[in-house]
Amino acid sequence: MGWSVYAATKFSLMGLTEVLAQDVQSLGIKVTAVAPGGFRTQFNKADSLVLSENKIEDYSELHSVHNHFVATDGKQLGDPEKAAEVFIDLAESSNPPVRLFLDSDAYRRASEKLDQLREELEANKDISFRTDYE
Repeated sequence: MGWSVYAATKFSLMGLTEVLAQDVQSLGIKVTAVAPGGFRTQFNKADSLVLSENKIEDYSELHSVHNHFVATDGKQLGDPEKAAEVFIDLAESSNPPVRLFLDSDAYRRASEKLDQLREELEANKDISFRTDYE
């Protein structure tokens, strides 16, 4: 299996956090969803990742991605100690962000996603508007 379940979980939590932040805003409660990029933790270690031993040729591209994660262990851009400092700052902030992308890789991926969403939104604008009452 690839990263779909993992990504779906992160995606769901991001959405839940966005709505929760709106729900509790009037109570003065602040909520932040943190989307980290690659950090030098135990996450990419071969004994941390559960990878199938039996490889199906049709999934060779996916297996190469898995191999890349293992090979990049210890080379990730994110520094866990700096992330801890950011978490402390967030907890002390009077106006923390609802969404925070940690490390330059996470920022870059989010920026690319925004570009993609804008492009899809504009490409399908006529279809979207077609469903309005006239």
